Amino acid sequence: MAPFAAGIEDALVVEGYGEKSARPLLRLVADLSRWLDERGRGAGDLTGVLIEQFFADGGGRRCQRRSPRSLKLIVKFLASLGVVRWEGVARLGRDEVERGLLEAFGGWCIAQRGLTTTTTEQYVSRVAVFLRLWCPDGGVRIVDLDGRAVLATVRAASEVMPDPSLRSMVTALRSFLRFLYVTGRVSVLLVTAVPPLKCWPRTALPAAIPAADARRLVASCDTTTGPGQRDTAVLLVLLRLGLRASEVARLELEDIDWRRGAITIKGKGGHDDVVPVPVEVGEALAIYLQEGRPSSPSRSVFLTVVAPLRPLSCDGVALLVRRACGRAGVPQCGPHRLRHTLATETLRAGAPMAEVAQLLRHADQATSAIYAAADEAAVAAVVRPWPQVV
Repeated sequence: MAPFAAGIEDALVVEGYGEKSARPLLRLVADLSRWLDERGRGAGDLTGVLIEQFFADGGGRRCQRRSPRSLKLIVKFLASLGVVRWEGVARLGRDEVERGLLEAFGGWCIAQRGLTTTTTEQYVSRVAVFLRLWCPDGGVRIVDLDGRAVLATVRAASEVMPDPSLRSMVTALRSFLRFLYVTGRVSVLLVTAVPPLKCWPRTALPAAIPAADARRLVASCDTTTGPGQRDTAVLLVLLRLGLRASEVARLELEDIDWRRGAITIKGKGGHDDVVPVPVEVGEALAIYLQEGRPSSPSRSVFLTVVAPLRPLSCDGVALLVRRACGRAGVPQCGPHRLRHTLATETLRAGAPMAEVAQLLRHADQATSAIYAAADEAAVAAVVRPWPQVV
């Protein structure tokens, strides 16, 4: 690895690493270099299996980094030079058949179903969980998959996974089984073998937080720092524009039209919507972009604040909101509850349902109808008393 040391250091600087934060990773590279040399291997021999073997042999002990993901940036750098040919470390530990199957499924989701990259990645990760539960020892053989195996694996998952995760896995699994059938990998459509999950829709009012709590969330951010300026902008985008976490993560610099005072939102199903930007939101975005956003070649609006610098993910948006709740001393909630809050407050202010549907960018106004029951006092006023038994 010695010939690439200077380039690796430069790559870490570009990713936002400081001298102190880069030191453990450089020690890890040095350990890997010695390990390869002892086995007569070079940087061009790196594979997922080889890196896993490095960590299995105790590699990374000095820097307390014991995950193959720690080398993701290094492998990317070597791949950019053509030294290695490798998709990345995100799928380390999977055999070639499983890795190829998941990559084909991801490509099918984008090309045939029109899913976004973010949704596709989530589907792939959920299907990977299913495959690991089905074949915990590896060696996936799709020809052996049948209805009995699907049912048994989902039942096993229900015993170890929380309900939201289980629902997400089942949704992705149905798409995966369709993919297997239409691409000729199985001869029978196994979607009907996926058991339905118990669900009671419309049994609770939409989750929203009080307007005072929403203000406390924004006020909890320290706007004198870059991270605080970013958090303020994200929270206002969620509260005033009603964006989903995935839409916040997909925002790019070119999506903001400062002259028109509008933002193009990349919504569900590949639809783009142009929405006006309130002054408060525009000012928060401008402050963050001018003062708080780290220098980066990325075109994403919101970036992480810890190296390696990268676009803020959906999970990052959710974590940002939860941390704001902790600072503000309000009950924990996620990004989607802030979207509910915008709809609920807009309806309570007297806006018609059509405007709420337009604000949330719902294709069908019926989707927004649940917010008609957002006011508990109003619902209580129309509830009829239980008949008394004489």
